[in-house]
Amino acid sequence: MRRLVLIAMALVGGGIARPAISLADCGPLLACGDINGDVLADLADYADLFGCLGQAPEFAPACSCADLDGSGLIDLRDFALFAPLFEKTSDEVPPNCTGAVGTLADLTAYRPQHGSGYAPFPRTAVSEAAEDSPTLGPGIRINGPGDSDPSGEDDLIEVELVIDQPGAELALRRSQDSLEIWTTRDKQPGTQIAFAADRTDALPIGPADMSITLWVEWTSLFHGLAELQVEPLGSSLVKDVLVFHSFEGIVLALGGEDQVPSIPVDSNHGTFLVGVVLYGQGYDVHMFDEDIVAADGSGVAYDAAADAIQNRLVEEVAIFGYSHGGGSTYDLADRLDLFRASLGIFTITYTSYVDSVSNNSDLDVGMELRRPPSTAYHLNHYQHGSFFQDLGLDGGPVTNSNPPPSGLDVETTAWGASSTHFEVDDFIQVRDMLETTLIPQVTR
Repeated sequence: MRRLVLIAMALVGGGIARPAISLADCGPLLACGDINGDVLADLADYADLFGCLGQAPEFAPACSCADLDGSGLIDLRDFALFAPLFEKTSDEVPPNCTGAVGTLADLTAYRPQHGSGYAPFPRTAVSEAAEDSPTLGPGIRINGPGDSDPSGEDDLIEVELVIDQPGAELALRRSQDSLEIWTTRDKQPGTQIAFAADRTDALPIGPADMSITLWVEWTSLFHGLAELQVEPLGSSLVKDVLVFHSFEGIVLALGGEDQVPSIPVDSNHGTFLVGVVLYGQGYDVHMFDEDIVAADGSGVAYDAAADAIQNRLVEEVAIFGYSHGGGSTYDLADRLDLFRASLGIFTITYTSYVDSVSNNSDLDVGMELRRPPSTAYHLNHYQHGSFFQDLGLDGGPVTNSNPPPSGLDVETTAWGASSTHFEVDDFIQVRDMLETTLIPQVTR
């Protein structure tokens, strides 16, 4: 130690000058050796490294690029790594280098499952930019004790942890005990990962493994945000973080007659195109063929909403549909309103019709002109067409709808002139308005 101190003092005081040597393959090691960010690993960085000796980088921001080995402490091992870099040039800007030379550990969360898999949605990763957002990040359903999963456990969120060093010893830290972690999607016995003081022991990563799949569950009966961090077993350095938000709303999307959700989504099914967009933006979206809604509003869609309200503390419901799906939107909202007292506290915060047709049967062609009961916001698009264009299938004005006073006849616009029932749901203008009006009305 005394020898290193003397070397550092001599180098700083003696003004030793040697030509800088380009080093193309040092990568993050050289970037982290450039502690002061001047693209050189030189005397000034050596002095900074000496000044950081004994400190933990997370408590000393100026020293964040001095922990070359990612151990969580700046010590003699970092001096040993710095020595070969002395007076070399870097073409990188030093990152926030806490542990940059240690194990890379990247967490990726996915959007929620439906039944035994992701269908009718593709498996969708939360983007790196959104993963720590309290609204756009990974949403998660409260997994209450009475929650019904008739198609299999689907409330846990898949998280993939990828590392660059096989068998690395890593731990998870959570911000609250709402989060439980499993290594199986259906919580098989013996697969729960234990926490002690909100931190795990070493994750079960095999010696040759470079990834592990985890399943995150929200068990507390209250809403909120919770962070999940990954860090080296022997350090508190945060390698990556996810911010989970518990779903406070549910979105139900109902297609038109003979429109069935598919992967990939049919480009002519505008309702489902909107549903996929909202799903990717952090909403708990459920898409259905409108035939699953009976004339009295009962069926799988009603059951999904009722279960969310009664067992997952969901208080906001949004429903939108096209053609017969618009008629089913009314029927579903009507049943929810009718059984409100037995369901619990909730609000139908948003509904939308696109050329809505009553849906008492597959042959029903009557316009659905009733505003869904108790909805706080209703959006309405329609066209008036002709019998020869679309067999008389038309929506129509609905009192107290948006745009005021009764919705938008798209045939009065330049982009929707002469449109027919069969294309009105596919206009980008209609889909954009549905998305942009729903977002401020419905909590994720």
